[in-house]
Amino acid sequence: MSLIDIIVGVKNEEKHIKRCINSLQNQTILDINIIVVDGCSDDKTPEIVQKISKTDNRVQLLQNPDEVISSARNIGLKASNAEYVAYLDGHCYVDADWLEILHNTFLNYQKRCNLAGVGSTYSSPPDDSSFGKSVAYALQTFFGGFGTAFTAHEKIVKVDTVAFALYKRSILEEEQITYDENMNQCEDTDFNHQLIKKEYVLLKHPQALVYQYRRKNLKEFSRQMIDYGKGRSRLAKKYKETLSPHHLIPVLLIVYLILLVLALILFLFNRINHDLIILTSLPFFIYVIVDLIYAFTIIFRQRCLKHIYSLFIFPAVHVGYGIGFIKGLIMD
Repeated sequence: MSLIDIIVGVKNEEKHIKRCINSLQNQTILDINIIVVDGCSDDKTPEIVQKISKTDNRVQLLQNPDEVISSARNIGLKASNAEYVAYLDGHCYVDADWLEILHNTFLNYQKRCNLAGVGSTYSSPPDDSSFGKSVAYALQTFFGGFGTAFTAHEKIVKVDTVAFALYKRSILEEEQITYDENMNQCEDTDFNHQLIKKEYVLLKHPQALVYQYRRKNLKEFSRQMIDYGKGRSRLAKKYKETLSPHHLIPVLLIVYLILLVLALILFLFNRINHDLIILTSLPFFIYVIVDLIYAFTIIFRQRCLKHIYSLFIFPAVHVGYGIGFIKGLIMD
């Protein structure tokens, strides 16, 4: 029995998996197991993991025939017999003190509250692409993150959901907490909400950094945001109490854009007057100004003109999420 088992769900991560595992092997806490659960990769991911496992018996490879990340984490949870479990994704890596920070925080706070888990903060890898770094910086702002798990904090905070967390395994067993394998997005929020419903507390640590590689381009990122929106819609149907006003803002944005297009068409055919089209367009111009302010703030803070990507990342977040949420309501 180890102190901590780290569950790493992967699929086609040959580019990043070695660095991911190496960062876990080098943790200051040595009493760990690294459970890699592979979702039918068709690249060299399994071979890389098996090669590492031959030189380090703390590393083991399990198979996930259902392929989705929720299934991978359940397989890892079932295989674990450690005091604590944590999880990481194959395209991420961590500093050597990551587990120590999470574990020490759990020990320090467990007597102060009904603590179930302590989670991490997203960070941009130094070698990530300019687009990937722009995504990370954008999501850490209020305008881009909407107060979600992506938002940056300066101190340990109580949260409703968190990513890359360390949990007390006995709590998960006693409360029968598992991942919903029908959730292919927002699976962490669903998992954490099960704990919140049972009056447990989750914390997020600003110094427990997880370096996560982002999508390569605007097309892939926009598709990811649509998927997030669909997942959030599905979660809202399952747990209505998880729905907050800020989740509906992107939906209202989509409705507004549709109305704006209709207004412009009517204006072109002289169906509405000039003053009305100006009034209708005002929210759009306010949005553009806010977008410019946040984008250029990132550019000036990072002193890099390449973060001009942020101008398009913010709309991709809001529009993509809104479209996905609406699709989820209609299709699911």
